[in-house]
Amino acid sequence: MEKAKKKKLVSLQREEIFSDDICFEIISMIDNSWFILNNCSLISKQFFNVIKERSKLFIKFKKKFTEKRIKLFMKSQFMNSIVNVKFSKRLFDSIEKPTFITEMKQLTSLDISNNRIGYVTAESIISEMKQLTSFNISGNSIDDETAKSITEMKQLTSLDISNNGIGDETAESIISEMKQLTSFNIGGNIIGDEGAKSISEMKQLTSLSVNNSGIGVAGAKFISEMKQLTLLDIGENSSGVAGAKFISEMKQLTSLNIGGNSVGVEGIKYISEMKQLTSLTIYNSGIIEINTT
Repeated sequence: MEKAKKKKLVSLQREEIFSDDICFEIISMIDNSWFILNNCSLISKQFFNVIKERSKLFIKFKKKFTEKRIKLFMKSQFMNSIVNVKFSKRLFDSIEKPTFITEMKQLTSLDISNNRIGYVTAESIISEMKQLTSFNISGNSIDDETAKSITEMKQLTSLDISNNGIGDETAESIISEMKQLTSFNIGGNIIGDEGAKSISEMKQLTSLSVNNSGIGVAGAKFISEMKQLTLLDIGENSSGVAGAKFISEMKQLTSLNIGGNSVGVEGIKYISEMKQLTSLTIYNSGIIEINTT
């Protein structure tokens, strides 16, 4: 009798209350991947397996890495469940080569901006992670040769390579060979009007940032010909009034930053005609206020 009770108890313990589909639906309603890993995976073996096999996790790392922490992370059974990773600024100061990143084989989106990773690590990521569709490597001061190698990442649709001190030739190489991009941030690299001309040939782009890129009136005219753009950041350039007029003709734009361009009163009048905008940033526009009181 006692043996039969124990057998029945074991049977009940093994019985799954929900189907895998229901478990996955429950997990999918939680937008905190760390919570899923640290809590949901401990509910039961079934939840553990569902997370491992089905979940696509977005992980944001905020604490500095140590060798011990990296070893623990590398042993995780959820490495292949991570598809999106963002690292906060300067997490790798004490790590010579954070190449463990390349072990996340299912990763499609990587943000490693402002981490001073150096060209060795950058080259490793670029050469081994061809599956990425979104890559933010801004503010890392990578060299021109490393930047050029990004053109080998043919799956990319979103690239942020801003504030890297990229030269004209390298910028031209990236622009000419990455026509598949839909989102591109090359701000903080002095590409000038010629660079803007090359960018205007990127017909798939819907989002573009050329903030602080040495663009003048001619460059603004080239950019204004990109009728497919819906988001444009052309702030901190020298487009002036004439440039503002060209930009105002982009009737498909819904978001615009034209701050720091000294567009003046006339330029603001042109921009004010863009009734379709839902977001507008305009500052340091060369307007002088005179107080007569």
